[in-house]
Amino acid sequence: MDDLQSRNKYAELYEKYKDLLAQSQKQALYLYFFEDLSLSEIAIELAMTRSGVYDAIKKGKAKLLSIDKKINIS
Repeated sequence: MDDLQSRNKYAELYEKYKDLLAQSQKQALYLYFFEDLSLSEIAIELAMTRSGVYDAIKKGKAKLLSIDKKINIS
C-alpha cells in the first residue's frame, strides 16, 4: 500500500472510530491527517514533546486498525 492510500485509510478509520481514541491520540491524529502538520508543529500546538506526538500517532493508528479488525470479524 502506498503512502497516499495508507493515509486515506487511516483518515477514514479516524472518522469512523475517533470517539474510541484517547484525547491525545485523537488530537494528534487529526492535526497529522487533516491539517497536514509535521510532528514538530503538532508538538508545539499540543504542548507535547515531538516523541510524545510520535507515540500518540503510532498508538492511535494501531488502535484504529485493532478496532476495525475486531468490528469486521463480528
